[in-house]
Amino acid sequence: MADLSSKIPDSHHVLEFPYTRTTGAFVGPFLTALRDGRILGSRIEGSTGSKVYCPPLEYHPETAAAVEPEFVEVGPGGIITSWTWVAHPTAKHPFQDPFAFALILLDGADSAMPHAVKASSPSDIATGIRVVAQWRPERQGAISDIYFVPEAQAVPQNIEPGEEPVTVTEHLISLTISEPIHDHRRRFAEGLLQGKIIGQRSPVTGKVYVPGRGFDPMERVRMTEADEVEVDDVGTVVGFTEINPVQYHGQKEVKPYIRCSILLDGADQPIQGIDIRHIAVEDFRVGMRMKAVWKPPEEREIIDIDNRYGSVPETVVERWEPTGEPDIPAERLKQHAI
Repeated sequence: MADLSSKIPDSHHVLEFPYTRTTGAFVGPFLTALRDGRILGSRIEGSTGSKVYCPPLEYHPETAAAVEPEFVEVGPGGIITSWTWVAHPTAKHPFQDPFAFALILLDGADSAMPHAVKASSPSDIATGIRVVAQWRPERQGAISDIYFVPEAQAVPQNIEPGEEPVTVTEHLISLTISEPIHDHRRRFAEGLLQGKIIGQRSPVTGKVYVPGRGFDPMERVRMTEADEVEVDDVGTVVGFTEINPVQYHGQKEVKPYIRCSILLDGADQPIQGIDIRHIAVEDFRVGMRMKAVWKPPEEREIIDIDNRYGSVPETVVERWEPTGEPDIPAERLKQHAI
């Protein structure tokens, strides 16, 4: 088999969903002020006198009792009290170039606020230097509406206030999961790029599993490259369901389609998650014989296979077509139904 490993990327998945919340009596005015070109803190009376906290606190820092809002405008300049350099930003960071996170004691405040400082290098950042807030051209009423720069780099800005207070805020919460592809999964993916479907034959039972898992799931024995076999790209439908897409964040499907399992000739386990979009559900049935129609080699890609999921994706097979052969009786397929 040709070395196609450079075309098989490691597995990267992003778990992401929108998080929406009401802002309340403290966060709401704070975010509204940020959108409108101001920074607010809250004044709270304590045992040693009043102090201004930024961002505003909804509770007394000494007693944890609820407090009434008393807002005070602070900043927009302040002093860095501590900082760290972010050399490799992620997609969720406020800048895609290296920058600093810092604790900033804003003018008029008694507590430091953590925020991002845009600087060309760590040499531009130091504890004790002054920084000034800068507002982004487009603002949504979020903490990311502002960032800070060293005072010498600040430019005057004329911020137009919005019309309505910020009462609801939405954020995308995400987690990126990365892992290297196991050798048996990589060889399976390489086979797909060559137009081959590779399974693994159990050294104990002789059953062929597609895709292979690197072990016999019933006998719990390891399977290696020596146990790999090529199976046919023709098989029989052993189960299916009609999918009616529900619209949610990230959903790309809009029309109903069929998702089925196909028992390939030469295999003892069906491949799952095969989507059929060109056959009406009333014309589809268990026992139907199907054949893969492969994409041209130069158009094949492997993007949806990880160490647990993914069989024969649409990025390598254009579609599955009926072969025209007689159906296999459903009762002969019961043991393979999924």
